[in-house]
Amino acid sequence: VQVTFKGTHYNPKTGEGAVKGSPFTMKQIAAVTDGKLGHDTLADADNKEHTVSLTAYKIGETEITQDVFEAVMGTNPSHFNGEDKKRYPVENVNWYQAIAFCNKLSLELGLKPCYVVKKNNNPIDFKTLSFADIPTTEDSDWDKAAMDMDKNGFRLPTEAEWEWAAKGGTDDKWAGTDTKSKLKNYAWYNANSGSKTHEVKKKKQPNGYDLYNMSGNVQEWCWDWYSASTPASGQTDPIGVEDGTFRIIRGGSWYDNEDKAACAYRNGNKPFDTSTSRGFRVVCRP
Repeated sequence: VQVTFKGTHYNPKTGEGAVKGSPFTMKQIAAVTDGKLGHDTLADADNKEHTVSLTAYKIGETEITQDVFEAVMGTNPSHFNGEDKKRYPVENVNWYQAIAFCNKLSLELGLKPCYVVKKNNNPIDFKTLSFADIPTTEDSDWDKAAMDMDKNGFRLPTEAEWEWAAKGGTDDKWAGTDTKSKLKNYAWYNANSGSKTHEVKKKKQPNGYDLYNMSGNVQEWCWDWYSASTPASGQTDPIGVEDGTFRIIRGGSWYDNEDKAACAYRNGNKPFDTSTSRGFRVVCRP
């Protein structure tokens, strides 16, 4: 008789976790002092070279997969889905749904959620919140979500955390390589994706921090509001401007070209918008 363990657990020391048997792994990123972000020669990125300091954090080895998302949220909105695609990245998820997932995952694992969203001045109960209750059109209450980075739960990366992790300890243009001809070894983008997403961890190599698909596969939501100007140098744990129209997305996708897969490339989209080329990964404090 074969017994399959369907456990739900998370070990902050190892970064290994699972929800109802669906596994995920978090990778440690050491604290950063005056680390260099941006790329002065990348056209149209609104991201010239600047410095940033970051508190140590963990980030997902991969994008959140469809099986983990469904285990937490009870549904799988992905376009590229099916029984054989459980380990593909979840997509068709808007920013509101992504932060709801983060809070619900935290609660599932006994951690303290990082986000507070208020309706009629009362905090939403994320434990009982259903996927169907999350807005799919513009919602001013959800746009005013508050984040506490000191909580031990999961959240979306800040733009700076995302870019530093994507660089993998190098100044490479893409996550894993500085050579365009080698990008195919690290990323699924329009030249090699076949117009679809792909299972996570199927590329030959991760980047220098052992992270997969930071370039390509799906674009990834970040916390910050988009601002069309280079972030100022010398900030510690920056979280972006106070408000805006678009939330940051990073990393390019199966649909995008190699330039949009670059670590320093910045883009944004409306927080209620969904796309088959957009998903997310999570971070937490160690």
